[in-house]
Amino acid sequence: MTPNSLDFTKVEALRKHMLLTTRDMAELLGVTRMTYYSWVAGKPMRKANQLYVRTMLKRLLAVMTDHGWPMPEVIAADQKARKERLIELLKES
Repeated sequence: MTPNSLDFTKVEALRKHMLLTTRDMAELLGVTRMTYYSWVAGKPMRKANQLYVRTMLKRLLAVMTDHGWPMPEVIAADQKARKERLIELLKES
């Protein structure tokens, strides 16, 4: 891992805590599932992706802290509704 690389074990922990599928997380980070899986496996991220991914991760963490994600109604929702609610909150921030 290089000094500027992300620890994707932590990103995966965030994904699971936020009750997101791998597909949902990949979409939020603007990449394919294959690319996301390669990052989880330890492959390096292109510089072109680094800023966007870091920015989105900060926004996801803000949703967790500012809105208490996952709220009870989110936990009870189906995956589609959960993702829609998350996108609403991301648009607000």
